[in-house]
Amino acid sequence: MTETATLKVGDEAPDFELPSHPISGDTFLLSEHRGERAVVINFVPAAFSPVCTDQLPLITERLADSGALTVVISSDNTWTLEAWKQETGVDMPMLSDFNPVGATADLYGVRLEGTNMANRVVVVVGKDGKVAHIERAPEVVKLPDYGPVAACLRG
Repeated sequence: MTETATLKVGDEAPDFELPSHPISGDTFLLSEHRGERAVVINFVPAAFSPVCTDQLPLITERLADSGALTVVISSDNTWTLEAWKQETGVDMPMLSDFNPVGATADLYGVRLEGTNMANRVVVVVGKDGKVAHIERAPEVVKLPDYGPVAACLRG
């Protein structure tokens, strides 16, 4: 797949700033990583759901040696995402697209129609800030294929 409702490969990735921790108030600003390394944005529908929970170790396993920064974006609040992160033991930023709900998912054209949730889509943003790859899961209840994502990061 090479596009979403609003983006295609080669487009400038829309910048966003999202909260990443409920207590510290830390945020993640995409543009801060431009020129440093690729960022792999994993949009997921819902923390603690079985498929989303299965996706987390897959991200770590398939992309650990890529040199990219991997992040997860969900419309869940920061408290929920922090609890999910603690329970699963993953070590990647979990970003809350909660306020306003789904604004970043809308920006990236990945919101599930008629919901406040993102579709299961992986967007690779290259060091140059451009969309290098888009990988949508075949269905929202299925995992995306990280093979092409990893190949994009190698190539």
